[in-house]
Amino acid sequence: MENKHHTTTDPRGFVTVELGMEDRGNMQHAGAKRLDRSLSGVQLVSSWWLALSHDAPEGIGIAGVKYVLMSRESRLRRLGWLVILMVAMTIVSYEIVDRGIYFSTGPLSVNIAVNQSEKELTFPKVVVCNYNIYVKSKMQALPAVDKVLRNYEYHHYDPNRTIALTPEEVSEVKATDTARLLEQVAHEKEHMFLRANFAGKPINLDDIVPVFTKEGRCFEINDGLNGTELLKSKGIGRAFGMTLVLNTEQDEYYYNKYLNDAAGFIIQLLDQDEVPQVLEQGFDVGPGTLTSVAIMATQHIYEKPPYGVCGEKKEKFYEKYSQQKCDLECTTDYVVGECGCRTAYMPGNATVCDPITTATCTTFIIDKGHGEYDNCTCPIECEKKTFSASLSSAKYPSDFRANLFEEYLNESVLNFPSLKRADSSFIKDNFVAVDLFFSSLGTNVITQQASYTIVSFMCDAGGAMGLWLGGSLLTLYEIIDLCGHSFFSTRHP
Repeated sequence: MENKHHTTTDPRGFVTVELGMEDRGNMQHAGAKRLDRSLSGVQLVSSWWLALSHDAPEGIGIAGVKYVLMSRESRLRRLGWLVILMVAMTIVSYEIVDRGIYFSTGPLSVNIAVNQSEKELTFPKVVVCNYNIYVKSKMQALPAVDKVLRNYEYHHYDPNRTIALTPEEVSEVKATDTARLLEQVAHEKEHMFLRANFAGKPINLDDIVPVFTKEGRCFEINDGLNGTELLKSKGIGRAFGMTLVLNTEQDEYYYNKYLNDAAGFIIQLLDQDEVPQVLEQGFDVGPGTLTSVAIMATQHIYEKPPYGVCGEKKEKFYEKYSQQKCDLECTTDYVVGECGCRTAYMPGNATVCDPITTATCTTFIIDKGHGEYDNCTCPIECEKKTFSASLSSAKYPSDFRANLFEEYLNESVLNFPSLKRADSSFIKDNFVAVDLFFSSLGTNVITQQASYTIVSFMCDAGGAMGLWLGGSLLTLYEIIDLCGHSFFSTRHP
């Protein structure tokens, strides 16, 4: 058929175009195709639903589905089963969502056990600090530094009182290395340790080494450094532990840190790989007392991510990571940034502060705590060992024994050449006895573990489906498989 177009012009100038028969036919044919496609889409969905409803009663293992979808069942019965299924599905959905929310919180549990298999236990590192940092007779030989120490004292107790330093004294103090100063003016181990035994055998003074802490220069025993063999207890009680008799030297006490007014010692028990924190984790022993310290070893095992928060980070100054070492490094970085130097107990290669900077800058920053440098994150290590202590005390020595000590010292039966006096009153005011021993050769093992894992969540979800719907997690695959099979069977009959 020819495709002819008739064009006419009316008197008003408008042009009218009349389409030929072939164009009209094409337009009608295109509209019919669009209608056919629309109808075929509806028919496809309808066919798929019919196939699905036909196969679902036998293909889905959920109780009651067949009664809802089978047309031969009465409407009342189908409605009843539909209501029951909707209620059950609501309960199942609630329980799955509830368990999912609980799983997302990462709940943890703690398991405590005692490992009794050890025949011997490595004794902890023992750090001993005299409450007094500066020896009076030694400080009086350093008048410029002595003035700085007095001014620090007056700042806290009598702010209106100060002692002026000459320019020469200021220059002298600023040129002083605080680490060397502490070594120079601290108590000596030869005077402090009158007796040190382990399992009945004397501990060599060379194995008692100095260490810097917040309490100045202290001493540590059993650090395992420089090839020294670690002390090990082969039994429980005093006979297999460490015995210390310490001399407080109260006649050498002098101006000290703010509020550090006691006489005696701070002792900390810690793992050989850990850094001392005597102020935070130590315990006090005072003159005129015998303190018995029963030790219990504890191994802590923390859960790793994603359930736990333990971890580690590479440290600049230590080979083995710990949270305490990380905190100390953070503090060091902040102090060096603010004051331009570090304190004697801080790690690193930065210059050690002089006494003036220590008194006016580092001390105040450290006393503030972590408020200014909390952006430095230090996760807890995944494994660590700690030592708990149970303390009891008694008077030491007794009056009888104090008089006997005086007699023995005067007759050189007891040989303590470092003692300046040997009368009973001096002994009562300065002698401190400490017995440290394991109360058990077992180790408490505290294990943190995930209490709700992905397997637990799936078991709960499957249990809810089984209880309320009579299905399982495989039922989900049945539904997916049935939908896919029904759809493709309608497309490709």
